[in-house]
Amino acid sequence: MREDTNKERAMTPRIGISTFVDPQPRASYGSLSEHYSRSVRSGGGLPFPIPQADDASLAGRYVERIDGLLLSGGKDVDPALYGEEPIPGIGVFDAARDEWELALFKAAMARGIPILGICRGCQFVNAAMGGSLFQDLAAQRPGTKAHSPEGFPVDRLYHSVDLVEGSLLRGIFGCERLRVNSFHHQAVKELAPGLEASAFAADGVLEGFESSDKTRFLVGVQFHPESLTQRFPQFVALFAAFAEACGQA
Repeated sequence: MREDTNKERAMTPRIGISTFVDPQPRASYGSLSEHYSRSVRSGGGLPFPIPQADDASLAGRYVERIDGLLLSGGKDVDPALYGEEPIPGIGVFDAARDEWELALFKAAMARGIPILGICRGCQFVNAAMGGSLFQDLAAQRPGTKAHSPEGFPVDRLYHSVDLVEGSLLRGIFGCERLRVNSFHHQAVKELAPGLEASAFAADGVLEGFESSDKTRFLVGVQFHPESLTQRFPQFVALFAAFAEACGQA
């Protein structure tokens, strides 16, 4: 029975997805865009949304039961995580979410399971590993093009990114340049030790990275591929590669 269960997990790996607390007038809800679950399924994984908890010690128990971790998008990252004070251009951040996701990330790293960070998740991985962020691109990086166009649909392509030759992302997508969506005002400033850049926007903003250790799947993308998979099937490739790595972990 155990052997059959292991085979089933290899065929349909269980992928944990971080969620966030969304306070509403009557109650607080655990929230996650349905695009994440749909895209994980389209790539061959079985999505398991992970509720945000107040007790960080629970993170390891969740991570023990999954084959891969997807850190989702959301609010800004608390600059205290990378040793800075907030500047006027920063948006709302949630230290409680940061603490919980840091525990999840550390547990996933310790287990050696694949990790995919999307938008905020990409920024969070970099900060958690010792890198830093532009708290607000417009304020801190003059000349940067618009990366968070107001009113632009989340499932539409907005600008191009160049994929670094020899990178995992270039191998996954099979092209040198990729058009993506864009919904962020923060971005990686200093890349953390142990990470390598794998994608850049035309203005030089980092749009993707991966682990320097080629034996593990640790990838961050600044755009939102989960919102593009239905209209643009080429983005399913990222979730398929993630699921495949999770099935082999």
